[in-house]
Amino acid sequence: MLATAATMVGFSFVSPASASVDDGLSPVSESTLVPDYTEMLWSLAGSQSEEEIDRIANSGHKVQLLVDPKAGKILAAIDTESTFTPSALTRLGPGCSTTSLCMLNSVPNGYIGTGSLYGTWSSVYRYATGDRTGTFRYNGLDWTHAAYITINLTTPETITYIARR
Repeated sequence: MLATAATMVGFSFVSPASASVDDGLSPVSESTLVPDYTEMLWSLAGSQSEEEIDRIANSGHKVQLLVDPKAGKILAAIDTESTFTPSALTRLGPGCSTTSLCMLNSVPNGYIGTGSLYGTWSSVYRYATGDRTGTFRYNGLDWTHAAYITINLTTPETITYIARR
């Protein structure tokens, strides 16, 4: 399955430097590139299992992959397709309420509403879903919990994606 995903990736990305009038391809517009995904992919490289990468790569969703063409291997994968409305999640504060999605590091980071958000919240040692189902991504895995669940982590983690529904 990894070979299938890697083959598909080879045909779906065009480097601005490689496109020319002769090959019939148009250069990629800088506005369509998402540098945040590249940074996230590099941070995940080596932390995801082959099974996790394979599941994401073959999910049928919109996916970003980090590929080592010389090794013929997918190093990291991110599912960029969400079933949530991305713009409805709103920051509360700094601070949290008993009903907000909340992440604790040196500052309480609270979010209300529903939707999803990519970002970098470092050194999170505790998080809570508030009054809705919440999803938190760290170490290449999405953790989804029911409403009113608080998670205490044994080591601080960097969360790269949150969602509420």
